Amino acid sequence: MNSDRRRWSWYFSSLFYRFTYIAIAHKLDEDLFAYLGRRVQGAVVADCGCGPGIVTEKFLKQGADRVFAIDANSAMLSQMCSRVADAVTTGRVVAAQRTFDSHLFSDLSRCFLGGSGFDIILFKRSLYSESQKSLSILRAGVEALNPGGVLAVIHSDRSLKRNAFGPGLKVMSYTPYHLFDRAISKLGENLGIGEYTLYTQAELFDLLSEAAADRRVELIPSQQQAFNLIAVLN
Repeated sequence: MNSDRRRWSWYFSSLFYRFTYIAIAHKLDEDLFAYLGRRVQGAVVADCGCGPGIVTEKFLKQGADRVFAIDANSAMLSQMCSRVADAVTTGRVVAAQRTFDSHLFSDLSRCFLGGSGFDIILFKRSLYSESQKSLSILRAGVEALNPGGVLAVIHSDRSLKRNAFGPGLKVMSYTPYHLFDRAISKLGENLGIGEYTLYTQAELFDLLSEAAADRRVELIPSQQQAFNLIAVLN
């Protein structure tokens, strides 16, 4: 894939992403934090695909000790740094401009954590690579978890019916945005300026189960059928 074309798509998305963080996105965050509970207190977190830092900020407010805000898009990271400027200054938030690969977590651990691991790793609407690449990234993430740690994935359902509509094809408040997002993302994929691999709940569960080896994999309770929320527990 041409890196210049991909970089263009990242910068374009940064112009409007924070304005499209609609109600369902916040409800997904509520489901995630309800599931994580007290695990967030004092946690070392990797927010993979942090965007403008909305979830990064929520981790801080929930008591995380340190958050690694990771994104390939420098414009997104700039917005994140502005949102949580004090935490960046004090080192509570570390901005990392990186694409996802199997060395991501080991590199961060070696450079910033003295070889220790992460208590929470989150991929929220960011793990769009094809299955084998995603599997290598997830395996590395699972191996980087501290004892008792959690790796969570929140991912759009591959079914357009489930992702864009409610039961019985009911039009939801998010329907126009999800239809637009799907169309633009597929166009970007076809033009070679972005990756956009989606999974059904069963496919994502199987992918995480393969990455988890003998660790427990479970669904994160949520009423948001447009997305699949699944966790690996170390």
